[in-house]
Amino acid sequence: MDHDEVLRRSKMLLATGNPEAKFVASQLALSWLPATHFIENYLDDNQGGVQSLDEFPMMRQIYDTIPQRLLLKCSRKTLKSTLLSNFICLNMIRWKYYSMLYVGPQETSVKYFSQNYVNPRFDSRRVKSLFAGSKMWRKNDVFEKILNRSLSACIFRYCSDDATRLRGPAVDQITYDEVQDIDEQTFSVIEECFRMSKYKRLIYAGTPLTTDNTIEKLWKQSNQLEWMTKCPCGHWNGLVIENEPLKMLTPAGYCCPKCSRKINTREGEWVTYNPDAKRIDGKTALVGYHLAQPMLPHYNETQKEWNEFYLTVTKPNRSVAAIYNENLGISYDVGAKFITEQELRRICTLGPMFEMKGDKRVLKVMENNRRTYMAYTGGADWGVSGITSRTAACFLAVKENGNIDCVYAKVWHDFEYKDQIKEIARISKDLRAKMACDSGPDPQRGIELGRLIGSSNINLVRYNRGKLIQAWDSPNGAIDWTQNRWLLHRSDCFNIVGRWLKSGRLRFPQWEDMSDIMQDILNVYVEVKDVSERQEMYFRKKSGRTDDFAHALLYALASMLSEMNDPCLNAPSSEVDDFAGDPTD
Repeated sequence: MDHDEVLRRSKMLLATGNPEAKFVASQLALSWLPATHFIENYLDDNQGGVQSLDEFPMMRQIYDTIPQRLLLKCSRKTLKSTLLSNFICLNMIRWKYYSMLYVGPQETSVKYFSQNYVNPRFDSRRVKSLFAGSKMWRKNDVFEKILNRSLSACIFRYCSDDATRLRGPAVDQITYDEVQDIDEQTFSVIEECFRMSKYKRLIYAGTPLTTDNTIEKLWKQSNQLEWMTKCPCGHWNGLVIENEPLKMLTPAGYCCPKCSRKINTREGEWVTYNPDAKRIDGKTALVGYHLAQPMLPHYNETQKEWNEFYLTVTKPNRSVAAIYNENLGISYDVGAKFITEQELRRICTLGPMFEMKGDKRVLKVMENNRRTYMAYTGGADWGVSGITSRTAACFLAVKENGNIDCVYAKVWHDFEYKDQIKEIARISKDLRAKMACDSGPDPQRGIELGRLIGSSNINLVRYNRGKLIQAWDSPNGAIDWTQNRWLLHRSDCFNIVGRWLKSGRLRFPQWEDMSDIMQDILNVYVEVKDVSERQEMYFRKKSGRTDDFAHALLYALASMLSEMNDPCLNAPSSEVDDFAGDPTD
């Protein structure tokens, strides 16, 4: 229907004087008018005042051009929850028999949203007037709301990593709130709820955390709309990493990092940072908006609000990660990346790891270069718990020029560790490789490997924060090789691995063979802490992720450097002094 037809029908319905007809007239108007008309003329904020977007002008486009799939990547305090509750209220009123599912990560947060954001939207005097002559609610509790006249509904559920309780309801729209805390593996189960709907609308909303978090993965799929404002000096300003956003936060206000002028964000515009985002039927498949406190006139035009914001981000105990996440709405890793995917791809140049010869699978990299290799070493790490098992193995070969190739890499995911040990032993014997493997907390698997290849061909490794990068621990009274340990300084050895990886002198088979395995290396991050008036470096893995192959590679490389008599292993550790051991020196 066009404007004139909507107007004609609405007048006809209003003329009847029937409350039900008046409600249908309102539905017609609200379905045609921009959403901002409803927001600013019908809804109250949480304090009971009329909602206004005057201090949030960049949000008008979000309200008035709602796509089928929307992503809101927000800092805290950007009216995200108000926006989501506004849409729930509007959709329940303007559309008949429209059903929505709101999903949050925790029961308490879902209850809070339902009671403290959705309920106040319907408490507005103007919204209540739409239901004159009848009860507003057919059902109104914290986990389900059904309007009386439209019979539209919203169901509220919580899910972090188990979608079992969300099976069943049939809906037209799903809203994920605080999506950064919801496992993306649950999406496929949850979205079965709108499989039969002709609408299938999706909203993702949350605050970014690390660069491999759920919301950041969604952001990479979206068209990545950033609010950009051109400064009189000609520089375009936005809260993106390459624009050095921390430099934009000054005592005077939100400023251009190039010339230090204050920025008038009312003069900005939405600009896509990913114009090549996937499209369906000519439309962007996922429309993503980045909202953050500094860009909003509510914060940057009032000195009182800006002073409070600036004091928050400059608190001595405020971490950089918290500022990026909570105040700027930008993903930020807790520590620096150990190495990037691009850097790893760059050294996967050896071609396929295997090839078939008859009915046998042979190590192609090793066979192609066997005559140029001087020595081989291997590393194995056992990642095991009561419910999971993960074994990683890595074999390296060194050339006469000192460059090192990875000729074999594998990660097992089953509990058949005896078969895994046999395969590692077979390759070790074939290559005559010196092995090093994890010895703790249970050294039994390393001991079994040593018994298959010979005790002189294996070192059982234990990490130790001693004063040397490597040391040997043979307890007094030790009567067997199984009691000895090769002690390696974890941080310094990871530092050595990183240097070799970035030097280009350590190469791997093609990325197609290595991509899954390399994820273990990408899961390692570097954290620097101030300890006793000096800085110490720690290499940690991301929560819930694996790093077994990273350790297997470390053991294999340390063994190779030992075979090469490389002096870097014989240096004092960083516990004593700054470590320096660049393989390119």
